[in-house]
Amino acid sequence: MTKGIFSKINLLMNLTKELVFLIVLLIVFFVVMNLWGHQKNAYLWAGALIIFSVAKIYFLVSHTFKKLDKLIENNHSFNHMLLLLGAIITIIITSFAIDYLCISEIYKDAFLGIEYGQPLKYRFFNLLYFSIVTFTTVGYGDITPINPAAKLITVFEMMSAFIVIVFVISKYFRNK
Repeated sequence: MTKGIFSKINLLMNLTKELVFLIVLLIVFFVVMNLWGHQKNAYLWAGALIIFSVAKIYFLVSHTFKKLDKLIENNHSFNHMLLLLGAIITIIITSFAIDYLCISEIYKDAFLGIEYGQPLKYRFFNLLYFSIVTFTTVGYGDITPINPAAKLITVFEMMSAFIVIVFVISKYFRNK
């Protein structure tokens, strides 16, 4: 029993480190972008953000499959897989919310339904909500991406959601 608890704690600690690293990297990107005139070079910064999003998706998906293979190899329980899935979903949603915040700083008209006069924390909360709605495919429509870069990043989150949910669960059950 204690082996299972330590295994869960170890898995959570590793995923927490990855979440913190990814969020710090995105915050550094956001700060650097604001310091170096992101609106003068909007295409450059949007392109860098899109490249970063693609690299992030690749890293998260491949890393998730490696961790899943390790869980299956060590014959962990279904609860461990759910813990992994929940942590990865949290990382994806939070990181895309920061991506949306960056793109909304680059293009003030990136999202319909976001008030740009709001303090940054309120805008982040609204974009976190948008990220959750996008990931879960609910799509209420109260916040809508209208800029091509914002639409592309939103599509990346939708693809990530599909890949993580469908392929991770199917891989787990195929191997069990």
